[in-house]
Amino acid sequence: MNSGELKEVYRGHLEECLSHLFSKLSSQFPRNTPGAAAVMKPIADFCGVRIRSVSRWSLRDKLPDGKTLIKLMCFLDMAGYRIIELERVPIAKRNFTELIGFGLLNCEQAVEILGFASTVRWYEILIGDRGISREKEQKMWDAWKERKEELEHKKDQLRKLYRSDNPLRVFPKMEEVKPKASTKRIIAIISIMEGLLALLEESSFDKLPDGDLADLKRSADTVLSLSAHLSALSSRLIISEQGKGGE
Repeated sequence: MNSGELKEVYRGHLEECLSHLFSKLSSQFPRNTPGAAAVMKPIADFCGVRIRSVSRWSLRDKLPDGKTLIKLMCFLDMAGYRIIELERVPIAKRNFTELIGFGLLNCEQAVEILGFASTVRWYEILIGDRGISREKEQKMWDAWKERKEELEHKKDQLRKLYRSDNPLRVFPKMEEVKPKASTKRIIAIISIMEGLLALLEESSFDKLPDGDLADLKRSADTVLSLSAHLSALSSRLIISEQGKGGE
């Protein structure tokens, strides 16, 4: 293990490693809460996909294949996960796979170097159980040796970018991803409105005794101001929905 590498965080098959990672993330940033998308972004950026794709992976809806699968494995490995499928790959294949995972070779270049007829299912040869000829294995070694220093430099850059100095802190300032002040205020307002609505539905003003209604007259300004704010908010929500309908 290089000095810049992480100690092992978790060892298991790919789906087990993903499950472990996403459970850690969701415990800090549950789905549909502020920050949930932000912690998915480093994975999406590294793998070259959208955040919604990573979100689907977190649900085990559909895992990627091809280059994206290789990049995902490399990201997890960089984060301290030891993926059994990747650990079983012979060293020549493993080194060559990292060239693709870290963006030093694209699919077409890999296929050309190894002399494959096409890119179809080529990744199964790299991370699967299929054997390769000594000639192809030598080509893998040569390609890796030629780019070895560049690969290590790229890894070092990414470890710094993803804060890989500590286990599970592979995300830029993950602990600082907090709701904005305005978001906190909105959440608080919604909570108050929901509580007020529950009280009103439980005891309608229509059924208030005249004596209680007289007491409320002292707060007429508050009631009228609240009504005006809610009316303005309702209008903006209606306009916003109409705008979406016209897109």
